[in-house]
Amino acid sequence: MKTSLFLLLAFAGAAVAAQPTAAPTTAVAPDGNAGFRLWHDNAGLTVAATFRGLEDGNVFLQLKNGDVKSIPLERLTADDQQAAKTMKPEGLGIPTYALLAQAAAKIDAIVLAQLTAKGEKPNALASDEQFVRRVYLDLVGRIPTREEIIELLEDTSPSKRGKVIDKLVKSDGFTSHMFNYFSDMLRMSDDAQKAKFFTYEEWFKDQLAKNRPYNQIVYDMISADGKLLENGAAGYLLRDKGMRLDNLSITLTTFLGANVSCAQCHDHPFAEWTQKQFYEMAAFFGATETYEKKGGYGMKGMAKDLTPEELKKLKRIAQINALDVRDIGKNEVKLPDDYKYKNASPGEMVLPKLITWDMKSEMAAQVADGDVNSPTFYKQRVTKLYGDVNTAMAGSHPTAKGPVKPVVAAKGKGKNAASAGVAMSGTQEWRHTFAKWMTSPDNPRFAMTIANRLWKNVFGVAVKEPISDLDDISSSNNPMLLYHLEHEMVRLKFDLRAFMRLLCNTQTYQREAITKQVTPGEPYYFPGPILRRMTAEQAWDSCVTLAIGEKVDGYKLHRAENYVATTDLKPNMSASDIRVLLANVGKGKLGGGKGKANAKKLPDSTDEGDVDHKRPEVLQGLVLARASELPQPEKDQHFLRMFGQSDRQISDSNADEGSIPQVLMFMNGEAQRVLRNPKSRVLATAMDQKTPEAKVESLYLSFFGRHPNAQEAADAKASIASGMTVSDLTWVLFNAREFVFVQ
Repeated sequence: MKTSLFLLLAFAGAAVAAQPTAAPTTAVAPDGNAGFRLWHDNAGLTVAATFRGLEDGNVFLQLKNGDVKSIPLERLTADDQQAAKTMKPEGLGIPTYALLAQAAAKIDAIVLAQLTAKGEKPNALASDEQFVRRVYLDLVGRIPTREEIIELLEDTSPSKRGKVIDKLVKSDGFTSHMFNYFSDMLRMSDDAQKAKFFTYEEWFKDQLAKNRPYNQIVYDMISADGKLLENGAAGYLLRDKGMRLDNLSITLTTFLGANVSCAQCHDHPFAEWTQKQFYEMAAFFGATETYEKKGGYGMKGMAKDLTPEELKKLKRIAQINALDVRDIGKNEVKLPDDYKYKNASPGEMVLPKLITWDMKSEMAAQVADGDVNSPTFYKQRVTKLYGDVNTAMAGSHPTAKGPVKPVVAAKGKGKNAASAGVAMSGTQEWRHTFAKWMTSPDNPRFAMTIANRLWKNVFGVAVKEPISDLDDISSSNNPMLLYHLEHEMVRLKFDLRAFMRLLCNTQTYQREAITKQVTPGEPYYFPGPILRRMTAEQAWDSCVTLAIGEKVDGYKLHRAENYVATTDLKPNMSASDIRVLLANVGKGKLGGGKGKANAKKLPDSTDEGDVDHKRPEVLQGLVLARASELPQPEKDQHFLRMFGQSDRQISDSNADEGSIPQVLMFMNGEAQRVLRNPKSRVLATAMDQKTPEAKVESLYLSFFGRHPNAQEAADAKASIASGMTVSDLTWVLFNAREFVFVQ
């Protein structure tokens, strides 16, 4: 006798009754679906579940715990087989991975619970047209092509949404989009410290392309050693060459959401940070130097062998080589001479001390359910973290007497921050210890910060605003959700692709957007994403997509190899070796400042140092490559900068405010002329259509990701009949507000 599949479902947490009811009943499912009903198999057992779809002879049902199970259609009763053939799937259809559906349902349940408690309802699910355009913009940073839209709209499979999400998170476009986001967050710039940071940028792209865990990437950035020319990861610390305190402030704010900027000069008036705590954290970098002041590289005495012009070039190259992260074996961090608090003396040497957070206090107001939301869980996490850190410290300092024990400082005026100090006899591992502590899966703030950031990236509003300040989690839009997202980031082992895949598979993400104004500071409970303007990079990459279609990800910029080959000095180089190197240095290749290299026309600046040999598409004199493959940042008058791309001097400073120059740029700028060029993909495709109606539909699909409604189609047809060209309609749609919004 075969075991009923419903019996197997019972062990997965389904509600099972011994006898079938006379007729199916409906109720509201835990994730908000209205099709929660009883299903019956031919062995007489029932299960309460939501119908997700019918595919390849299998019925997909979502259980109370969110898991999705597949059941052969013939195992159901005749009535339920008929229901499965005629019912519209609830929610998002069939997931590509059952446990993914369960994890997404948990997020939906947390959001729905708060919405219900606040007397609000979730938005209806977005249409396929709304979804496909939104998910392309959020996962690969561009609108879909006309062909990509048609492919999804014509797909009748209940699993089509899950499949397109899977395709996008595995694509090159995901790497490009994430690089754009992190470039703004990390202030990545081609020119910094009078050098080119190509090795840093290309190293980071490579990490994203390989899908390395986020915590490992950041660990490498904090613990990196060596020259910028030889180790791209060193670029993070070298971005703030010679500024330990500023770099630490940026590091804690960016990666831990710790509001510490004021604590650099005095106890923070509004947060839990003291000035001494700030310097104790800075001491982990107290023995790290970010510039080789002496220089030389064994080239003393070259004055007699090189011409004055060669010596001038050599000095410039030596400055680039001096960008070098090294541990010098001596702690240089002391309290400032004007230190005014009684717990230490001005000018006193500072020992490294780590910070922990009182997660139990933070969670006191939350409902403890024995798992991720339990205060005990977080208390154990912090204990485990400090055990790991102290073991690492003791093991790396053989001169230390016995195990290193933490000295917990008395708590200050707040409830969340405390110091855990350690006596350390060596300095060579201080930075590595800090990096391990900060990026550990057991450091809740590290995972929470990036989870909060990525949530905002796809919903338009973070769970906790601003993203740079997590000091008061209780004031977030949904504290329970924030803790759960932190847990999910850890569970997924900091896999950015997997985390973004999870967010986009939630019903919360796939609901219609909120179109009303969301006032900063007011709570937002996520009935759906908010209507938001494209970022500068999304708008540019969408224009490139309209212009060249599927070729949008074809060009990859490579400049580091050539730059290193013409600037990397090796110890004890001979005069003849140096002459060979200097002969290969082209004008403008050394970087720094706002010189002639940055004043070149865009095609030349893109080609500068490129060894890929594959030229990007160029139309109307404009290089049609993705924002990630253009200079970082672009020149001031470029589309990207005018649309809000930051100058990369301050973290997260991309702007989304509109302006008159932006309007003028859309009306008669370079991008407009490119799209109206007969060679552009969007116009050429429209012109290839047989009828005026088909031409109009082609343009609407390309620009807006949807078919025109009846009134729009009639108006466009009438306008074309009265003399408006298809090129004119391209201009109209490009200038419509709908084009630049993510809805």
